[in-house]
Amino acid sequence: MNQSEKRRKELLESTRALYRDSRIPPAVHPRYGNIYSDLYGEEAPAGSFGLRVVLCCILFAAFVMMDYNDVKIAQVSSQMVTQTIESDSGLAEAWNEL
Repeated sequence: MNQSEKRRKELLESTRALYRDSRIPPAVHPRYGNIYSDLYGEEAPAGSFGLRVVLCCILFAAFVMMDYNDVKIAQVSSQMVTQTIESDSGLAEAWNEL
């Protein structure tokens, strides 16, 4: 390695050291939380997936209870919920109107 190559390498390393931002950890998607904590020793912020799963389970249990006992909640039966889910939402028409 000649003198100019050594000088370029030193300049490159000094530039990297100058602009290195090692104090601020990068933004990390919640699914990579374990890797994040292994690399940086910090916990990634917690997500809301668990809360959403619990809410969905509660709503599904309420729907099953409505269907099994033929109960109406706010004048809505389980058959009305099923029909609404199965009906065509008309998304294509709504998009064309925009």
